[in-house]
Amino acid sequence: MKQGHSFLQALRADDKKRSALFWVLGYLFILLCGAGLVYYWRVIYGFDDVSPLTATAWVCAFFSAMYAVVFLTARFVRQSLPIKAGLLIFFAGLCFTVANPPLQAPDETMHFVRSYALGSGDFTFDRCRDYPEDVDALVQAFPGFYYSELVATNERSMAQGFVLYQQILSGEEPAREEASTLTQQFLYYLPQAAGIALGRAFGADALSCMYGARVVNLLVYALFCGLAVYCASSFVPLLIALCASPPALFIVSSCSPDALFLGACWLFIGICLSDCFSKKRALALVGCFALMYCTKNTALAMLPLIALVAKPQGFSPRWNPLLKKSWRYQAALAAVCLAAALVLFQLLSAYTALVSNYGRVEYALEGIDGAAQLQFILSNPLRYLAVFVYTLYRDKGNLFSSGAFGWMDMVEPFVSYFTPLVWMFAAALCARDGAKRGMKTAWVMLICAGGMYAVTYTGLYLTSTPVTLREINGVQTRYMMTGFFALFALAAVLIGRSDVLQDTQRQRVAKTPPAWRMLHFSYCFAVICAILLFQNYYIGTTI
Repeated sequence: MKQGHSFLQALRADDKKRSALFWVLGYLFILLCGAGLVYYWRVIYGFDDVSPLTATAWVCAFFSAMYAVVFLTARFVRQSLPIKAGLLIFFAGLCFTVANPPLQAPDETMHFVRSYALGSGDFTFDRCRDYPEDVDALVQAFPGFYYSELVATNERSMAQGFVLYQQILSGEEPAREEASTLTQQFLYYLPQAAGIALGRAFGADALSCMYGARVVNLLVYALFCGLAVYCASSFVPLLIALCASPPALFIVSSCSPDALFLGACWLFIGICLSDCFSKKRALALVGCFALMYCTKNTALAMLPLIALVAKPQGFSPRWNPLLKKSWRYQAALAAVCLAAALVLFQLLSAYTALVSNYGRVEYALEGIDGAAQLQFILSNPLRYLAVFVYTLYRDKGNLFSSGAFGWMDMVEPFVSYFTPLVWMFAAALCARDGAKRGMKTAWVMLICAGGMYAVTYTGLYLTSTPVTLREINGVQTRYMMTGFFALFALAAVLIGRSDVLQDTQRQRVAKTPPAWRMLHFSYCFAVICAILLFQNYYIGTTI
């Protein structure tokens, strides 16, 4: 017995030494990558604003921090996939928070200004509200489409926007802009407002408050993602891949309300794919759908996912007649979700009408009339179908637009081309889940994916496209994220049901489960994409 015990101790000691050697060699490789990246910047972009030693030290410090996150999470955090997923998604998102310049997400200027008003305690919607000088200075220093302006004029670098901000505050540059916003909602801006309120409590300026709003927004999103991974029992690798994907992390690490929307979407999907369904999860499902619908009406396309909800547990016997047939409680649940969404929407609309003095807000583009557009679609359905199919063909299904950052004015091709490959890899890891789920799941995912494309494109045709135009304007990848989940989940089902895969499956359990493998891979991919975003903004545009 003593010999066996000593053998096990020696084996554990060898494993620890091997693990320590692995971490040390990995860290040396990371430092080598950091030094190589600085050398690449100096050769390709002529980056010489900072001395090579200083630049290498900063980049290696960043790489060390990201490596430390993985090490500390692996060694000291409880072995729980939801907790570690939330942590790694949060830290990967922090990279995008730093890499993305101020107010350079779509419509982030309006989102930040509304969040600032809420963070200041003003829950009314006053079109004539005056904002502090530092808010006006931030809006002037970092206008929308700033990247395209730099490329077109070659006048200054992105980093000089920070200098201009300080010059406006000190009076060296005149203030020409006044902050304003057209958004008239408060529910979706509460996380950002909390970050701004915290910053203001410590005397932070508008720039610091903006970064604080981004961090709190990201934190809420990471919490939703962790809960989604906790609830889901199928397609978890794909769910993680979408949660930690560059287009998602880019938008949720800004002041955009899409953080709350996407977080609610992932939790809604996770609950629908859960093996157990309790009262708490039913309430969470209804709440998530209400938030989704009130943020974007396209959430209706995801309602068919309720057909995948498992049989409820823990309900009193009086519910037995409803729970006897799966379609009954699923239909009832869908009706409750829809009713809750409509009630919340009406309450928010009534509140806006009560405290707003904006009046009617016109569409940003001329010649847009939603009612006339809808009437035209109904009178010419074949023409609209042709326009829809052409736009879908032109956009390549929006599968290769993930690298459109900023105000859609900065494109990173690497992100655009490799992101769908990562999603396809995640779908392959979900093949066994797809095989177990069956064709009912395939049909539901097909309906959800097709519905998301139809609802999103039609909505933008009604609100962003002149009726005479033979294409649909304004479609962005972030609008389609839940549709992409359904699309690649459908691919996972089809892969899993293939005869070849069924014949080659083994019962041997992999050393690293697919979900854990996808989490690590997605984290690394997201950090690389954030570095490329930083490179395009701060290194490649340096004049």
